[in-house]
Amino acid sequence: MLVLVFVLAGLTSLSSGCLARRSIVVDDLLEPLAPPRPWLPAPADLAAARLARAALVANSVDETDDGATLDDGAPAAVEKALGELEKVGLPDDQENLRLLAIDLRNATLDDPIRDREASRKLRQRHDPDPRLRGRLDDLIAADPLAQANRREFDGWHRLWARTFNTVSEPLGSSIITGFVLAPYQLANSVIHYLADFSNDEPLSLTDRQALALRRDFLRAHPDTESTAILEKKIERDSIRLVETLALRRTRSAEAALDADESGLALHHAKAARTLLARYPEENRRLQKRAARLEDRARRMRTSETRRRLRSLEASPGRDESRAAETRMSRALLVLPPGSDELEAEISRYERAVGKPGQGRSEFLRALSQHEVGFDSPAIDRLTRLASRNPANEPMARHARALVENDWQNPYGAFERLERSAVRRELAWRLAGEWVRRTRYPNLPTPIAYLVDAPTIAITILLAPLRALTAPWTGAPDFRRAPALAAYRYLARFPDGVHQRELVEWLFDYESDRERWGRALRLADLMPRFDPEERRKLVEKTAEARLARIDGLDRRDNRASLLQGIAREFPDSEKGREAGLRARAEREDASPQHIRITRSFLIENPKVAGREGIGLNPRLLNGDPGDGELHPDGVLLRGGRVLEVLLIADGSDDEDPPEARQRKISKTRLARIAASLDDVVRRNGMIDTGARHRPDASRDVYLERANLGLTEDVDARPTAESGFVYRSLRERYGIVRGRDSILPFDLVFRGSLGDFTLGAFPRWRPPRETPDAFLYR
Repeated sequence: MLVLVFVLAGLTSLSSGCLARRSIVVDDLLEPLAPPRPWLPAPADLAAARLARAALVANSVDETDDGATLDDGAPAAVEKALGELEKVGLPDDQENLRLLAIDLRNATLDDPIRDREASRKLRQRHDPDPRLRGRLDDLIAADPLAQANRREFDGWHRLWARTFNTVSEPLGSSIITGFVLAPYQLANSVIHYLADFSNDEPLSLTDRQALALRRDFLRAHPDTESTAILEKKIERDSIRLVETLALRRTRSAEAALDADESGLALHHAKAARTLLARYPEENRRLQKRAARLEDRARRMRTSETRRRLRSLEASPGRDESRAAETRMSRALLVLPPGSDELEAEISRYERAVGKPGQGRSEFLRALSQHEVGFDSPAIDRLTRLASRNPANEPMARHARALVENDWQNPYGAFERLERSAVRRELAWRLAGEWVRRTRYPNLPTPIAYLVDAPTIAITILLAPLRALTAPWTGAPDFRRAPALAAYRYLARFPDGVHQRELVEWLFDYESDRERWGRALRLADLMPRFDPEERRKLVEKTAEARLARIDGLDRRDNRASLLQGIAREFPDSEKGREAGLRARAEREDASPQHIRITRSFLIENPKVAGREGIGLNPRLLNGDPGDGELHPDGVLLRGGRVLEVLLIADGSDDEDPPEARQRKISKTRLARIAASLDDVVRRNGMIDTGARHRPDASRDVYLERANLGLTEDVDARPTAESGFVYRSLRERYGIVRGRDSILPFDLVFRGSLGDFTLGAFPRWRPPRETPDAFLYR
């Protein structure tokens, strides 16, 4: 019986040992470097090398031995080398070498137009490798004239899409609910379609792109068969461009005049007239409009200057009055308000000036109170003085200027801005964005609001529904201006009469906006604040600051923020978490943090194989029993340090990895850098979606690794790269979204405003090019 027990125990231990997950030993993480294979160049390889040398050293226009230039502009040495390559007789599996050779010859042509035409023929007559195909497609698509025509076509395409959607949307929305409202909806859609033309400029964005492309082409190729046609198109679009820019300046001048900014209006009006002067025979109506604006702005500017000089004009005074003014100024700075000495000095000043008046005395008493911090009595006194008739009391306008000044009377500004915020928020709750502007600012305001009247009415009717959904949809911050005024009051008068009132208002405001750090600082200014509530504020503040850590790329910024949280909130849970993360950040710090995920390595086996990292194949076979690479992949730590992240024993993909570091050779590191560069470039040529974003620190490190210059480690935080090489599936999901082959989308839509439900096709307008922002 005892023997049977021992046998069962042995079998159990053996079976558990076989089923247990084993981690791979460190020595087996990387495979030995493959020795360089001997390679003898074939005749085709030698011919290709001679062609490459000829292309690199040839002039843009070479001459043959007898002094004649080649007809197609290709260097003679390149043509000769290409002919030798074709005579060698390439096998079928090296057809791409011949196509690459032809493409290299095309690149040496002296004229980009010829290069583009030759590339187009090469692309049409053959089926090249995807990388060469991508290069040829990019070169053909870079034709400036074709791009200009395409941009011009995009303008017409966008107009067609707008027209099509104007008709299809109202008709399609009425199919299910009946065509009772269809005439009204169609008429309303057509009205908006016509009104929308008021927002168009004389030269559209796509036409501006076409103009720039044609100018660049004509500057590079002044003598072509298309020169005459291009010059006419450029002249036509240049006139429209001047009109567009001058119209913008004119509208800016009108807006500045409406805001009483005469100097800015004069500047824009002059700029408009300067633009229009290039073509004096064109845009006559706009020239008259700009001239009227310039004249109006100049007259307003002259009037303002005259009034300002009159206000600053100094009146001659007697020596006794100047001495009294000096004594009065010194008394306001030294004597306390309401004291007998100050009252005596004010009386003495009134007698010396010789123009006694109650207003001047009240103004001086208010200044004395205001300067020492008695803001409320001083503002009350100035308010009473400002209410007097300026014709009878000269000091009334000075008092009004102080009362209405946001810095001198911050509490008054707070009350005024708070009332304005309540009105603006109420109007926004009722009418939405229509209270700010219309969709057609270039139309007369009554007509613009009349066009949008049905939509505004529906918006007002749906105000209760928007009020219910407001907590999730968000709203503009209408109370930002009064909050700034309240903070200004606390800065000017930290012990003022209204300090507690404004602190409580600001606390509620910052809490509603979930700015817990500011709310905590305001809570410290409130006496008898609930300690438990303050503890919750501390936790929320530390949590909000911790949430910003993941958005910081530099390790010194992360460490500084974590240390600040730990020191400022040492007794909070988040403060202790920040301290632990700061310690982990310091322990995990390295000159580089370039990560290559497991999915990227599986998608690009060249990087994982012996031409790159040289990972043990068992790490990528999907069997956790012999060790498996963690989804985080591997890390380049800087220098020659490679960190392999493994799935720990008893863990899975979701758990933290087990890190194993190795110091690799310069040769292996150079292979890793070269394989990464080759794979990324090749994938980018085949699929533009596979291209990675630029990262200067990553590129510098990999280039130094290629050259074997990583021994001198650059430990600056600014030199660290946190780039991650991810696979296409990780970047775009299981299936990448593709555009439909149809030129329109089928839209299902319902509206509570007019109680319609329907489906209609919406024509897709052409997408803007990446450089479109340069032409806005």
